[in-house]
Amino acid sequence: MADPDRSTDGFDLEDLREHIARRKLLWGVAALGGGSILITQSDSTDKEDTDELAQAETQLVELAGLVNDADLENPREASFLHNEITQAVKSVTDTLGQHDSGGPQTEQRLSALNVAIDYYNTLERTLNTGMTLLTQVADSELEVLHHKRSVGYDPVTAFDLGSFGESITRLIRSKKDTETVTSEGQTLVPNQSQVIDSLRVQRDVFDRHLTAQQTYLDTAITIESGIRAYEQSQYDTAQSKLSQARGSLSAGIPRTEFPYRLSNTGLSIGQYATLLGLRREGVSKLLSVCDESVPEQERRTVANSAVNHFFEARQVVIN
Repeated sequence: MADPDRSTDGFDLEDLREHIARRKLLWGVAALGGGSILITQSDSTDKEDTDELAQAETQLVELAGLVNDADLENPREASFLHNEITQAVKSVTDTLGQHDSGGPQTEQRLSALNVAIDYYNTLERTLNTGMTLLTQVADSELEVLHHKRSVGYDPVTAFDLGSFGESITRLIRSKKDTETVTSEGQTLVPNQSQVIDSLRVQRDVFDRHLTAQQTYLDTAITIESGIRAYEQSQYDTAQSKLSQARGSLSAGIPRTEFPYRLSNTGLSIGQYATLLGLRREGVSKLLSVCDESVPEQERRTVANSAVNHFFEARQVVIN
């Protein structure tokens, strides 16, 4: 008896069913294979994007560590940090420029990176202002310490400390909420309060150097006038000039808790304190015998001692 599933005209229905089944299977494999290829490509792209964001985050985390470890109270530390910030910001900005919006997690990471870059750009401008001031004040110091005549300006008013202070204020205003600069459990910026406190000290360091320069200049002229009057036995004039010098020295000797110098050839704040202190000792000795009633031998002995103090003060500069 003929199989009802078999065709009598030579077309085998069983073969047809097997053919269709094979085609469906092949199509399924092809579709699955194609889908697998697409998924693999997508996974690869996502992984590449994630790796690039992770690298950008690592760069900023390492940069934050450099800033935290740096002695920003020291004006000369800024140059190194400025270069590191500039390079890192450029690298991360280039990376961000190649990324489009992604899922919520990617968006959050991109946002944190952008906020951190904004902070570093502001910090970079602040450091740049300090570097400009450093160059000016260091150049002035060499002119002041080795002057042979009036330098033609007053150090305490010639340089714009106010601009540096304003740049610090702008950095304070740009302070970021910690949550906005944190990604994958990592903080992308340094300790912002510590940075501000250190930069304020740096500004104070500049102020002390300029005050010391001004005191050095002013008292050199006044002391010279006082000594000349003393040698000519013009004791009233000598007392007036030397008293003026002693007052300036007492007010102008800097506190020495910050040791920083502005250049390899300049003086530290501690050396300025030593130099100006020696001058004050010399001035005080001269004042003690600046009276015609003092015996001549005593005046000569004390005056020689005073000159020795002035000479030691000069050696601080020469050495």
